[in-house]
Amino acid sequence: MGLKEAVANFAAKIEDLSTLEVLTYTGNLEKVIDPGTGEIDWSAFKPTSGVLTLAAATRVHADHDTINFRASGGAGQPDFAELLALHRAAVESAQSGRVALLNLFRGALEP
Repeated sequence: MGLKEAVANFAAKIEDLSTLEVLTYTGNLEKVIDPGTGEIDWSAFKPTSGVLTLAAATRVHADHDTINFRASGGAGQPDFAELLALHRAAVESAQSGRVALLNLFRGALEP
């Protein structure tokens, strides 16, 4: 691996640590549970899978630029308000966790 590739890999890792993404789906979980193990196949949580609908999405960049998405019409769900409350709580929790992680790194670097 050359210096250019190493720098690109490092930049990608920094982007991964500094960008927060929370996606909230609604749909039928029977389609994403492995019948053999009973475990959830997290890679199946995609809007293109045909069984899940993206209800809300939030992406927060390191400079706090934020992109939000909310499905129109309540994604056809009677419990859509609860889904949005869950999404907001997940975003807040993820932001708190990210701050704690960055503070841990900062503490390790300070003398």
